[in-house]
Amino acid sequence: MVFSFDESVERLVADGMPREWLVSLCPNPGGARESLTKSGVKIVVIDDQGMDETTSGWLLDQVRRWAPQALVAYIAASHGIEVERRARSHNVQYYFSRPIDREHTVKVLKAFATAAR
Repeated sequence: MVFSFDESVERLVADGMPREWLVSLCPNPGGARESLTKSGVKIVVIDDQGMDETTSGWLLDQVRRWAPQALVAYIAASHGIEVERRARSHNVQYYFSRPIDREHTVKVLKAFATAAR
C-alpha cells in the first residue's frame, strides 16, 4: 500500500516488490481505513510530500491501528529531526527523505518483501 500524491513512488515500490504482489496507490489519506483494512496489507509506504504535519501524523496513527503487522517505510519531503522523531515514534521501520536514492530504496523494499513473506 502506497500513500503518496506522486505516481513515481508507486512505480518505485512496485520495482521493490515481488511481481505477484499487488501494489496499490492511495493518493487520498482520507481513504486510509478502507485501504488498510483490506486483508493482506504487509507493507505500507507513506510519502509525506504534499501532506501537512497533521495529516501525516493521522495517517501514521491509522496505519498502526488498522494494519499493525505492516512494515512501514516513511519518505519525508525534506529531512527534519522532528519529522523523523514523529515517524519513528509510530514504529516506522525505515525512514528516509527526498531526494530518493532509487537503488537503495529498492534494496530496502526487497528486504521488506522478504521479511513480510
